Amino acid sequence: MTGPSCLYVSTALGTWCPEHPEMFARDCQIDATCYRRLDPEYFAWLRSRMALANAAAVGGRIPVAAFDDARAKFNAIQEWAIEHLGEPVLLEAIRRLRPDTYAPPVAEPLSQATSSAEVIPEPRLPAGVDPDAVAMVDAIREQAISLGWKHADLYRAPENRRAAWLVDCGLVCHLRQGWRIGEVTRQSIELIGPAPLEVRQRFYNPDVEQPWIIRVKK
Repeated sequence: MTGPSCLYVSTALGTWCPEHPEMFARDCQIDATCYRRLDPEYFAWLRSRMALANAAAVGGRIPVAAFDDARAKFNAIQEWAIEHLGEPVLLEAIRRLRPDTYAPPVAEPLSQATSSAEVIPEPRLPAGVDPDAVAMVDAIREQAISLGWKHADLYRAPENRRAAWLVDCGLVCHLRQGWRIGEVTRQSIELIGPAPLEVRQRFYNPDVEQPWIIRVKK
């Protein structure tokens, strides 16, 4: 990936190259996707997420095809970063990175957006949400969004998990240790439990019609 002197990247490895980057802030949101201007520290964090996704793919917790797609996108981003930021600078950022304290970009709900591109506050990982669960959801995020899932349905995590239980929780709250993501469709996302039983459950999309619901005409 060569050419543009400024590259914005989402946590799902989508890229955006604005024609006039000097007009935009470090974090910008377009529709439901938030992008951050790529710098050495953000590159190092994205690389750490790829390491988690690789471990999840090897362990069968996410589809290998989803990881291969993410790896192809990351390799293109890495090529740009080496050319424009410099490999020594990137290696130093990787060495100094503390992934548990880095705050990545997260999109605001569209109802709160004031424009097609805006700065968003720096987030923190909600209590009780496993970073591996976030990595698994990151790997299938673009596929799910393209099928009609909302960002909140995938990542929503209420502060008070005990009071909310799982009623208002997104997909990240339903992925327990040893589980993995299976089939992703417009209606549901398959959750596969650990071996040897590999119990299968479905996380349903609340915003689309489900095949078992029959609407009676008045």
